[in-house]
Amino acid sequence: MRIGKLIAWSVLVCFSLAVMGTALASDSPGTDYPKTIVDSAGREVTISNPVQRMIVNNMDAAEAIILLGEGDKIVAVSDAVKQKASYYFPILKDKPSVGTFNKLDYEMIGAIAKGSKGTVDPDIIFIGYSYPGKAYGIDAHAKALAPFANLTCVGLDFYYPENMTVEMEKLGIILNKQTEAQEYIDWYKGKVSDIAEAVKDTSMPKLYVEWSCKGNDLSGMGPTSGAGQMVSSVNAYNIFAGLAETYPKIDWEYIISKKPDIIIKRQSGATSSEALGWEAAPSQDGINLEKAVNEIRDRAAASTVPAVKDDKVYVFYWDFMAGPDQIVGLTYLAKVVHPEANLDPESVYGEYLKRLGLEYPEGRIFYYPSSET
Repeated sequence: MRIGKLIAWSVLVCFSLAVMGTALASDSPGTDYPKTIVDSAGREVTISNPVQRMIVNNMDAAEAIILLGEGDKIVAVSDAVKQKASYYFPILKDKPSVGTFNKLDYEMIGAIAKGSKGTVDPDIIFIGYSYPGKAYGIDAHAKALAPFANLTCVGLDFYYPENMTVEMEKLGIILNKQTEAQEYIDWYKGKVSDIAEAVKDTSMPKLYVEWSCKGNDLSGMGPTSGAGQMVSSVNAYNIFAGLAETYPKIDWEYIISKKPDIIIKRQSGATSSEALGWEAAPSQDGINLEKAVNEIRDRAAASTVPAVKDDKVYVFYWDFMAGPDQIVGLTYLAKVVHPEANLDPESVYGEYLKRLGLEYPEGRIFYYPSSET
């Protein structure tokens, strides 16, 4: 069964490529305009002219744009993009903010789009999260920005692994960067294959990924979440596999009953004691992260849980579990679940960061405890 899941992951990537013809418009992906795509919200979107300017509300899309070499065309961003720009997108750190991802300043967006001319040239697009039906989704943004003629709105979703290659293909067409998009897709597919090969003959441990913890009120990563898909791809069994919720609400007693072999606590932000990765000071990591791990070890009856008994409780940096760099997170996850696997996540991350024009941050911790801590 586990081999079947691994094969399914690889097939999913290939299938995504095979069905691109249905996700993309019939227009040939050359330099001719207009170009038409179907975005992640199912909207048919036409790009009338070569894109020269972008206002980006989607953090993952901003990352993908930089990967394709078009970061200099981003003229404004949301606060979320700007926060990550301080360490991940230095090219964007001085760009103006147009609000938070779920509360945008539409008048400011319109003013930026118009520029000094007072009218919107059709060389600018707004890129947001798809979130169909949500007040902060692309449909709502497009409605609010409708008064600014020629400002095209596009919804992209780089969250789910199954969408990654399709979304990169769409973005390549929008920006006329098909060659660069395909090169990334080929690299991505190669790393997916490396993981599948490395874990195919391993055992399948039961894994609990803790999304949040407030007292005894816990939530996990269900099988329909992006992380839930990734758990299956590293040959692990998600203890929430039988539940329908994306982020199931449970209590600690439920976790005890499931007897997970491995527990991973999601890193919950730079302001928390579990902060790690790019956002934490390396000299402070050890003490704070040990406290986070001990919080789980010290829970009632935790000593009966295999993960606790076998010292397989981890805190994990979550920022690279969604977006174009999720293949990095997937490689780290596979290594945590299967330490014996022939995988080198640091090397994969180094390769990825070169694509962003960055260097691997020596001394940083991306999961704890690791072999280096």
